Amino acid sequence: MREGGVASMEYPHAILMDALRRKNAVLEGINRIFREALSARSEETLGQLCLAVAEDVTGAAFSFMGEVNRATGRLDDLAISERGWAAFTRDDPQWPRGKLLSGFHVHGLHGRVVRDGVSLIANDPATHPDRIGTPDGHPPLNNFLGVPLRHDGRVIGLIALGNREGGFRDEEREMVEEMAPAIVQALMRQRAEQRLRESDAMRDVMFELVPAMLWRADAEGRTVTSNRQWQRLTGQPFSESSDWGWLKQIHPDDVATSERVFRHAFAGGEPLIHQHRVRHRDGSYRWYLVRQFPVRDADDTITHWFGAATDVTELRVLQDRQRELVAELQYRVRNILTLVRSVFAQTVDSRDSLEDVADHFRGRLDSLARTQSVVAQTASGRVDLENLIRDELLNVGVGEGTGLRLDGPDVALPPMVAEVLGLAIHELAINAVKFGAFKVPGGRVDIAWTLAAAVDGALPRLRLAWTECGVPAVPIAPTRQGFGTLLIEDSLPRRLDATARLEFLGGGIRCLVDVPLVDGDTTF
Repeated sequence: MREGGVASMEYPHAILMDALRRKNAVLEGINRIFREALSARSEETLGQLCLAVAEDVTGAAFSFMGEVNRATGRLDDLAISERGWAAFTRDDPQWPRGKLLSGFHVHGLHGRVVRDGVSLIANDPATHPDRIGTPDGHPPLNNFLGVPLRHDGRVIGLIALGNREGGFRDEEREMVEEMAPAIVQALMRQRAEQRLRESDAMRDVMFELVPAMLWRADAEGRTVTSNRQWQRLTGQPFSESSDWGWLKQIHPDDVATSERVFRHAFAGGEPLIHQHRVRHRDGSYRWYLVRQFPVRDADDTITHWFGAATDVTELRVLQDRQRELVAELQYRVRNILTLVRSVFAQTVDSRDSLEDVADHFRGRLDSLARTQSVVAQTASGRVDLENLIRDELLNVGVGEGTGLRLDGPDVALPPMVAEVLGLAIHELAINAVKFGAFKVPGGRVDIAWTLAAAVDGALPRLRLAWTECGVPAVPIAPTRQGFGTLLIEDSLPRRLDATARLEFLGGGIRCLVDVPLVDGDTTF
């Protein structure tokens, strides 16, 4: 049960970790595309690079990139991945390995993506209504993911991936969709470079196609040129940002470190990877990942530097949240283990038979596990009081009926309060089934609660009364304090700053609890 409870608490943490992993993979893939695109010799080489990144991110076995020819309206090959060529077995002199073809009809699964401009997942292509088969030599298509490529508001082609083990999911679709704009931008930049090679205009166009801050500095570190992203985001013109003027836009806490790191890189000729906060024109600060690399001539002398800065604020927020969740998880695990140890120690000290000890301990662990399950499954981590009471009653076989009345407003219990109060309800319910109102005909249990609002800075307080009637018993308290009595009269007041009273009356037990609704340590 303890392991089950911990696993349940790890569930939201696992979701966050998986989202962070995918975000990192996409960012790394985009950075790789932009970084290696600078050295791509041709459009096809760039396309294969983009496809390799998409395959690595999604786990696809092969991939293809095509573009609609505006003159013919047909689909031309832009690139086939190296894995795709390796899987292709067709031996046709008209289509030799490595030769891209053009003029395909825009139909089938590819056509559906291009025509609708919407991503498509087909994990059973053979039954898809747009299925038209594959050409000779094409590897069997077990599943398919197609994502449209857009430029200037129109669909210009698609990237298609096939044969991911287990099929494609929405997670892979979203990752490729996030990379698609970067792929198009890299492609457009490649074409711009081909048109404007050896010209200053080529460099300017390349800079402006990339949605990151880009700059070029001379060998001494003075900025020579940059794209418009810096001025657009910070409001600082190039004339003021050059020659170290850009430091004025860095967060005061980061200025000294950033200047030292940059000067050290320039002096030593070393690549630079650094993060700092940049002030935007609206006065807000955002985190940027800065990369800068030297360019050397044939004599290995640095001639200039290229740099790029990418906004990573959202990624840092996710990382900070991850650290918070890990710390919270560690705290919760320590608390639960301490609570379980205390429950075990007090159960064993009851001097009951070994069979009774095992039965009581199992029931108390089950109560803790039920509370932890609710905590892990709710976004707030809080537990509804009435549901907690009903769960504990149902666990001992008590449902709706004439012998039970519940009355009170909606109350969301903090996890720490829910753990101890849930154990207390469990002990009261077990006692009522074995000795009290749930055992005798005509017996009745009234459970009522009220919520006192916070006043003058004081915490809101829950006041709960468990009252049994109709029990033919003598109003004499037990001679020995059991676990339930210790829990209610000692642990509740001592650990939750509560007041609690357990009364043994002529018609049954009455338990009164007054507890502040605050998170706190519930160790015994």
